[in-house]
Amino acid sequence: MDDQTLKAVTNALDLAVASVVETEFQRLATAAGPEQTARNVLRSLRSFESLQQGIMPAYDEWDAVFYAAWHHPGHVNLAYTLIEKIPAPHNPLKSGKGSLHVMDFGCGTMAMQFGLALAAADSVAQLRTVPRVNIFSEDSSQPMIAIGRRIWETFTSEIASRRKYPTLNALRRVCRDVTSEAHRKDADTSWISVLHVAYEENAPQVESALAGRIRQERPELVVVTAHPRSVASTFSPLSYGYYEDRAAFRGAVFLLNGEFARTSKFRQDVYNDSVAPIRLLSDDDDSFVRNYLTRYPTDWTTPFLESTDFLYIRNQEDDLDDLPF
Repeated sequence: MDDQTLKAVTNALDLAVASVVETEFQRLATAAGPEQTARNVLRSLRSFESLQQGIMPAYDEWDAVFYAAWHHPGHVNLAYTLIEKIPAPHNPLKSGKGSLHVMDFGCGTMAMQFGLALAAADSVAQLRTVPRVNIFSEDSSQPMIAIGRRIWETFTSEIASRRKYPTLNALRRVCRDVTSEAHRKDADTSWISVLHVAYEENAPQVESALAGRIRQERPELVVVTAHPRSVASTFSPLSYGYYEDRAAFRGAVFLLNGEFARTSKFRQDVYNDSVAPIRLLSDDDDSFVRNYLTRYPTDWTTPFLESTDFLYIRNQEDDLDDLPF
């Protein structure tokens, strides 16, 4: 992605995220009232602090707002970076031909869909063609999916203006043509993505669900990421007829950079308008919320985003009936 395109994408996604989270936050705050809003902001942000210890948040409506405002751009960057590093024999985006089906398990705010669209747009810009792209997103948290869909709809509406975004013709085409069917067609190259879904408390359920998806879809590859502290709880398909390509993601440096100024301002405004004036929190809690919301900007490479990445490729000779499902 060239600098001019990156600047346009950053501006459009910043507008989309800020618009959606502002609207959703105002809805929640109006219903909760000032004091409960301050408490809910603290509770939600403390749950994200616990992410670094591998503890799973509730991912309720409040969590969805602050997750989108802090983590969404970084996870789009992660998805885009890893897609670009998937080897050509398993990556139709490298040739611009064929078709690609992606099942995004634990999709959160749909970062993989955004990353896939950006990577597919690169294919159009470089090759003048793109494979047919389908992505099916699923998550146990409806608030996370809902806010992700609203960001996607707002983003695609924003970039629809050719006059405002003259460099995004390829991305407009991809966003218009991408589909979301649940099942692959026989001719599709198929992937399953499992981005940052690893928590100790849900590992058995994730294992069971993904075993079923693999039996049904038989994807060519499985992409898995996790916070380094959660690697022990990370799903691995090694026992289901896959081998790990250890070299593919080695040294995967994030490809996108830049600040999300409007989204950063939203976070600052939450503290300045909805937390500080209430004077409800203890000094320690107030300092924590202030630092979380105002110290660092939202960015393509949001501070403290850590990821351990795995690429698993299917053994072509394996017989499905011999696998331990």
